[in-house]
Order: sequence, then C-alpha cells, then structure tokens
Amino acid sequence: MSDNKIAISKIRNENVREAVFKTLQLINAKNLFLEPNLKVLLKPNLLLAKEPERAATTHPEVLRAVIQWVKQFNPEKIIVAESSGTFKLGATEKAFEECGLKQVCEEEGVEWTSFGKTQRKTYKVENPLILEEITTSSLLEEVDLIINLPKIKTHGQCILTCVIKNMFGTLILGNKASTHARFPKREDFNAALTDIYSVSQPELTIIDGYYAMEGNGPSAGDVVKMDLILAGFDPVALETVVCEIINFNRKEIYYIQQAESKGLGTTDLTKMELLGDPIDEVKRPFKPPKGSPISVPLPRFIADYVSKAIFRSSIKFDEKKCRLCGTCWENCPADAITPPEVKKKGNTPEWDSDKCITCYCCAELCPYEAVDFKVNIVKNVLTSWLLLPILIILGGFIGLIWWIVSIFL
Repeated sequence: MSDNKIAISKIRNENVREAVFKTLQLINAKNLFLEPNLKVLLKPNLLLAKEPERAATTHPEVLRAVIQWVKQFNPEKIIVAESSGTFKLGATEKAFEECGLKQVCEEEGVEWTSFGKTQRKTYKVENPLILEEITTSSLLEEVDLIINLPKIKTHGQCILTCVIKNMFGTLILGNKASTHARFPKREDFNAALTDIYSVSQPELTIIDGYYAMEGNGPSAGDVVKMDLILAGFDPVALETVVCEIINFNRKEIYYIQQAESKGLGTTDLTKMELLGDPIDEVKRPFKPPKGSPISVPLPRFIADYVSKAIFRSSIKFDEKKCRLCGTCWENCPADAITPPEVKKKGNTPEWDSDKCITCYCCAELCPYEAVDFKVNIVKNVLTSWLLLPILIILGGFIGLIWWIVSIFL
C-alpha cells in the first residue's frame, strides 16, 4: 500500500489498546484485510531477555493490542516471530518468556516461534546497495501480510533503531554477527540493514513508543515513558517523523538516507499526511548514544578517518555488574573480547582494541548492563597521525603570537 499517512496517538490513562486501535483507524489500516483468511506475521523487537518496563523490547501490551486488532478480520493464522540478538540456542525462547510476549501469545491463542526454528530460504535482493542476497526465514514468503512492531530506541552504531533496523531481527542465529563482521564500517552496515529490510518490506508498521529508550541504547540506555503509538505504511516517512519527535538529525542516520535512495519511502514531510496528535505536542528531545558520529565539514575521506580514529570508543567493563556470563565474548563478531585467563573476584573480560569494529554488540547484548563505552578524544588524538598537523598549527599560532608581541616590546 503506497500511502504516506502517518498517525500519532498518545496513550492516555495507560490504555494502550485504545491508542493502537485509534492509530490504525486514522490510517485506514483495515484496507489491508479486504481479502479473507490471511496469514499474518507480527515481527516485534525482542533483543534480549529483559522486563518490559526496561524498554529494550516491544511491550507485551502493545503486542496484545495489535493481536486483538488483527483478530477482528478473522485471519487464518497469526504468527509472532523473532530472533533475539544472541545466537545462543534457546535465547529467543527465553526472551519471549521473560519479556512477557509468550504469555500474551498464549492468552490470545496465537502461535509464537523463533525464526531459528523455521525453514531457511535464500532471497535475492533487488537493486542491492551492498548485499546481493540474504538467507533468512521462509516465513517471509509463506504469510500474506507482515506487520512490523519496532521500538523507539537509540543505538550506538546506527544512532536510532526503529522501523528499518527492526527487520534485522529476521536474520537467524549467527547471520547477525557475520553481517556485523562483514560490514564494520558504519555506512556499509546501514546499507546492509536497508537491503535486509527490502526483502521483507512489511505492509504495515506500528511503532511502540510506550516506553522508549535514550542514551546508550538499545538495551542499556535510559527509559523514557513517551506514551506514544505511531503507525503507517512508509518506513522512511515513519523514521523521519520519529526523528522529528526525538529531535535527531535524520541526515546523520545513514539507513534512512539509503532507504530513500533505494525507493523505499520519503523523508519529505510535505508529502506526508500527518494525523492524530501533532508532532509539536508530543516532542521530547532524546540524549544520543555515546557512539554517535559527529558532523564535521570536512572532505569525506578525512571525515571518515576523524570519525574512526578520533571519535573511536573504548570498551569498559563494570566489575561490580559483570558476572562473566560469556555473552559478550560469545557474540562478538570480531573476536575482540575474550574471557579473563583466571576467573577470580574482580576479573572482567579482555578487550582487544585492534580487533574491535565498534559495533557495540557487547554492550547491546549484555544482560547485566556491565559493558560501557566512552570516547577519549585527547588519547585518540595523541595516538593518531593528526597529532603532527595539530602540533604544526599550534606551533605556528604560538610563533605568530610571539612575533606580534615582539613588535611592541
């Protein structure tokens, strides 16, 4: 459905169902169900096992409301499917249970599954940016309708994770890590996300802004109770509206620009029909993640180096929180993290800065929020080739001052 209607609804008095139903009514989403007995796939965000109020996953009440809305149209089947961030067997099932989604599915009488337990299929990517094909679940072609249920969260590598990034979860087990490893450069990884999204292209997206996350998302940031539901058909338009709401510069989020160039949607607000609550009334600026790139007016090759060398993050482990569970080193796509040689009190994993590709998977997947990262600009400058031109410029400036002072002495 090529429709640029975007609906925004405030959740009032904790009535999530009312907000979801109102939002979908505003965009006439019922028109997707003109044919009877459809098979419907719901794709939530189920990054890792955390309680719903921690805002790392799609809230169970949002999922419940969407299931109840779909039931009105008497579908043949509703399937809730996802693949959590780690590739450890059983991790997705554990996340379904601890995040409350399993209980909702069972209470509503719908099927739920891990993509890892479905049949694999290789899909050709049309007009690829960087991926010629992807291997994922056959469910993507077995259903009649895909509904995307992303969360509003910040993200260390992508700045924002919402509509397009959520479909990265359709990849199965180690395919996520291998994608990170193949495309360590931020722009390339975002291009891969765009290609992955283009394979499934959900017909409808319902954004969970009930509890959102700012700062060091997508799992260890600060919770923001936004009380918002957004819905629409155009993923790029939805991402653009979210950026307007949280005061992020959409031009700094590569996958939004790449998705528009690929023809997946528009960033032009004048081409959107905004319905429901006005953006100005629901705006709430978000703190960006520490790993966000910084815009500088430099030639591209210099800007890329500055971003990689000067604003490079260092990974730190909190000894008080770390339980040496192994999640970080088991899921590091670059093998940059290893367990301590001797497990004793106070020990934390070892981080290899030379191998690290700053994908932040370690921080993203740590169940205890024991992984942090910071940018030490002074240290990075001192260890980069930029130190020499900085010293030359500084020396020239001091010399100029000395010359001016000497004239008047």
